[in-house]
Amino acid sequence: MTSRTWLAIVLCCLVWFVYMRWFAPVPPPPHPATETPTAASSNTGKPPAEAQGAGTSLLNGQVAVSESYKTETPKTTVLFSEIGGKIQSIQLKDYTETIQKDSPGIFTIAPTLSRNTLGTFFTQPNLAPLSGAKYAQKVDGNTIDFTGSTGGISLKKTYQLTDDPYFMQATYVLHFPEGAARDQGYLLVPVGAETVQYDAKTPLSSWEAVMYQNEKVKRHNWDSIPPQPEIHQGNTGWVAFGNRYFATSVVNRSEINPDVIFSKSAELTGVYLRYPIVLKDGQRDVTYKVDIFSGPKDYASLDKVPGMKQLIDYGTFSFFAYPLLDLLRFFYKFVHNYGVAIILLTLVVRVLFYPLSVKSYRSMKSMQKLQPQITALKEKYKDDPQRFGQEQMALFRAHKVNPAGGCLPMLVQLPVFIALYAVLGNSLELFHAPFFGWVQDLSSKDPFYIYPALMGLSMLAQQKMTPAAGMDPTQQKVMLLMPVVFTFIMLNLPSGLTMYIFLSTILGVLQQMLINREGKTAAPGLVTSPQGGTK
Repeated sequence: MTSRTWLAIVLCCLVWFVYMRWFAPVPPPPHPATETPTAASSNTGKPPAEAQGAGTSLLNGQVAVSESYKTETPKTTVLFSEIGGKIQSIQLKDYTETIQKDSPGIFTIAPTLSRNTLGTFFTQPNLAPLSGAKYAQKVDGNTIDFTGSTGGISLKKTYQLTDDPYFMQATYVLHFPEGAARDQGYLLVPVGAETVQYDAKTPLSSWEAVMYQNEKVKRHNWDSIPPQPEIHQGNTGWVAFGNRYFATSVVNRSEINPDVIFSKSAELTGVYLRYPIVLKDGQRDVTYKVDIFSGPKDYASLDKVPGMKQLIDYGTFSFFAYPLLDLLRFFYKFVHNYGVAIILLTLVVRVLFYPLSVKSYRSMKSMQKLQPQITALKEKYKDDPQRFGQEQMALFRAHKVNPAGGCLPMLVQLPVFIALYAVLGNSLELFHAPFFGWVQDLSSKDPFYIYPALMGLSMLAQQKMTPAAGMDPTQQKVMLLMPVVFTFIMLNLPSGLTMYIFLSTILGVLQQMLINREGKTAAPGLVTSPQGGTK
């Protein structure tokens, strides 16, 4: 197998990865999960939420927009609403919608996204008025209390600002009158949106809902969130809704373990924490505690909560992605430019894998030198495939050539390169980060498509440097098509990512030039087969 064939295998793998990540059609929503009763939910005596029907809202109404209290942190502006006693909006101070100087700060929560995110909703009709009631407000330093009531039942919400400006503690205390029924249905805390423009290729429009349960992450993009409630039960950590760089998350801190529901409706599309409300004998208060995160998906901040760094989608090879991100940030501390940091990171990765690349190139060159004899063996033993296999292996052994020697080093490197691809395509560090010249935002596409074009040309040059010995015409056509295909795939990718792929390709060309400068040896001579025949 020639070097071009192995290159085709690697390129096809990369094409498949890029296609599945960015361009593959979204599969139809899965059938809703069947809820298995648990100790927390079976004692309510209610049918599972699936019975509500496709597209039926889990909410009991909309929360009206009403401003009541605004507080400032070093990084955010938070607006509370007296209607529903909830967080109405959070605007970030350090991140703007565009790179223009007059661009407004990004809203992670806003009525234009959803009026119901972080509200409290109930399945029992007697508790439903608490969702949109007018709450009394009390402020004491960094603590904001809201109290509402209906029919002798009260709900007190306490929000506590923390040292981390993107995290907030929230406590909900339901107080019931003496003699209240034990089963009070469910409390629902949602995060999501009503109607947004979804585009998987645009970072701020790549909306998804995520949950962390049983130490595993499950994510739905906007299109795949099912219209019928999809219920998950287990040890729940958190739920979140957001785009590639920003998210709002509700972290369970209560002793009461909630279910998780993914659902799509007119009132809210997203993910919910669902807490059972069950009173024990003599109990009148039920307390729920959560942490609320709303801000940038910064690796260092998210790592404070178990499993939450997985909000950043680094894919299958995330265990390689985290050290690569740390190295990228390390370089940035010295050069203060993420474009330059990408160049340094690419150089380091290429240098580390240089011995494997040399081994791969040398193995492929050895295979190319043997191609004339392999072709002769095919012709001689065209009617005896078994004999051909024996003679071919004898040829490989005589010249100490491993037929997989060109592929295995590439396969070892592939997970790291895919992880680096994921880091540069999903890390907050590149959001609105300038490079030089025409590239002023490494998280957006190249405005003049210069890097995609350069990458296509460099790939074509790399192919021209590789002899086509043993490659059939069909393979040659496929390989000539690959630079064109990759150029079009890269047109809308972040410029930081396209710059990395272009630079990595150039370094690959330089490596191949060094290998090709090695002294040319004569073609391998004839060998004797195990059966004694002369070739």
